Amino acid sequence: MTSRPCLVLAGSESVRERIRGWLAMLDRQCAFVGTAAELLTHSGLETCPLVVTHVREAGTLEACRQLRLRPDTALVPQVVLADDEWRQSAYESGADAVFGARTADQEVLARLRNLLNQRELFHQGLSRRAQAAEHEREKLRSVFRRYVSGRLVDEIIARMDSDMASLTAGSRANAAVMFADMRGFTGVAEKLAPAQVFELLNEFFAALTAAAFRHDGTVFNMSGDSLMVGFGVPIAQDDGGVRALRAAREMLSDFGMLAARWQRRYGIKTGLGIGINKGEVMAGNLGSEQYMNYTLIGDTVNVAARLSQRARAGEVLFSSALRFSLNDLVESTTPIMALPPLTLRGRSSPIDIFCVPTEKRIDLRH
Repeated sequence: MTSRPCLVLAGSESVRERIRGWLAMLDRQCAFVGTAAELLTHSGLETCPLVVTHVREAGTLEACRQLRLRPDTALVPQVVLADDEWRQSAYESGADAVFGARTADQEVLARLRNLLNQRELFHQGLSRRAQAAEHEREKLRSVFRRYVSGRLVDEIIARMDSDMASLTAGSRANAAVMFADMRGFTGVAEKLAPAQVFELLNEFFAALTAAAFRHDGTVFNMSGDSLMVGFGVPIAQDDGGVRALRAAREMLSDFGMLAARWQRRYGIKTGLGIGINKGEVMAGNLGSEQYMNYTLIGDTVNVAARLSQRARAGEVLFSSALRFSLNDLVESTTPIMALPPLTLRGRSSPIDIFCVPTEKRIDLRH
């Protein structure tokens, strides 16, 4: 069990029990607070792995907003339980996830696990960087002591620390980046009520993130009907490309069953298109002092996003960079088809692309 409990603000005993049950299933402890003021003044809040609040009044939302605005708590993940009337306000106050009374436990657990994992990875990364930085400072001190006084050594190191602060905002990594986009989402949003769309998106992201986690991927962004996942970042993986492709195939399979349920339940037709690229990215916190997101940027990310936009429903498109990173075992067990070179939006030269063939004949037009 972790030594740092998750903080919970909930007045109803039944809601407390529900939250306690979720966290227990994730091997997490929780500590309850009685008021928003008690939450904001709780000791050790800046190292809290997760804050869960049950919103029934504006004062609780204001506490969520204050947590997001304070530099020491801006990165603490926040989960809100709220009725439909509070959902939009909860997100505007800085909530990372909002659940209703009808949200399935499986969906809740998938999102909680993702937030807790990201928080833990963030702390691990900070610790490793601090240790590495101190190690480098000690090496520099041992070198500079040969040439200057101890007082000047400390001043030089302090100035270098100031310059290094801008560098630690991001780090280079070689990663496989995947974008998965739902097809036909605009029509779904027009046909169904907002609450139904919200429920569908929860099911959608729960299914896709579960597949990503099975292959040790990191979910970097959920936006609208799109998911961005990285493999090989922030923890290096020699087989990141293999993991990405296997996760993509499982996503297509899992989403196929989900889409079939939706068609029976709501009479809607949807699909999933996936794009994958591999290469150098910058990984780090992007934003302001009040709020930051750990994300990936770079041309590798842009190409993956463009490939996902061109992928048809039920199709995964990937670049030659990913193709060359696959091992012999994957190639012998996975049919891979080369497609005509494709010129992506915003690029002047075509790139080589590949896919895993579907049952239907591929006829890519561009």
